[in-house]
Amino acid sequence: MNVNLLSKKQSALLSNARMLFWQLGYRKVTIEDVCKHAGVSKMTFYKFYPDKLALAKAVYSMEAEMSLNRFRAIMQSEEAVDKKLEAIITLKSDAVENISQAFLHDFYVDEQLGLKEFVGQLTNDSWQDILVLFGEAQQKGEFRKDFNPAFFLFIAQKIGEFITDPYLTRLSGGSREAIMEITRLFTWGIAPRDLNSKP
Repeated sequence: MNVNLLSKKQSALLSNARMLFWQLGYRKVTIEDVCKHAGVSKMTFYKFYPDKLALAKAVYSMEAEMSLNRFRAIMQSEEAVDKKLEAIITLKSDAVENISQAFLHDFYVDEQLGLKEFVGQLTNDSWQDILVLFGEAQQKGEFRKDFNPAFFLFIAQKIGEFITDPYLTRLSGGSREAIMEITRLFTWGIAPRDLNSKP
């Protein structure tokens, strides 16, 4: 989905649906709610989406695509390894910001809605692209040859949840400081021992 090619009305539907789904989950949001917040009619809604489920999938697909594009830009940048890792962890932190428990349940847990399987497949596809980017970075000597990208991705998923934990925030002195602390921990765990030479 190319967000730059969307009409203003479709873009409004997607952005407002994202806000509502993230805050309230899937079940509690109605098509009427989305249309009201987007300032469009239900007739306009049905020009773009056959039902609420199609809209939810479009919203999640858009979010996944934007996150993958941001990750690709980070990995292909000329930044130092520690800066790349800081950006990756920040990206994960941003991804979970303002997400409600209702969203997590409806999109990741509930077996009846038809979203869990969709999200799982989309996540798996994204991970394959991410693993390729990590492999390219390893070939350039930015990460250890024996570094396991799949393991790192799993841990990075969990880190996004940790950043929002009030206790961790207090320990670190703030969310930004927590991100920096985790970045330093990971940098010296997967970066070459001598950043001036290949591992």
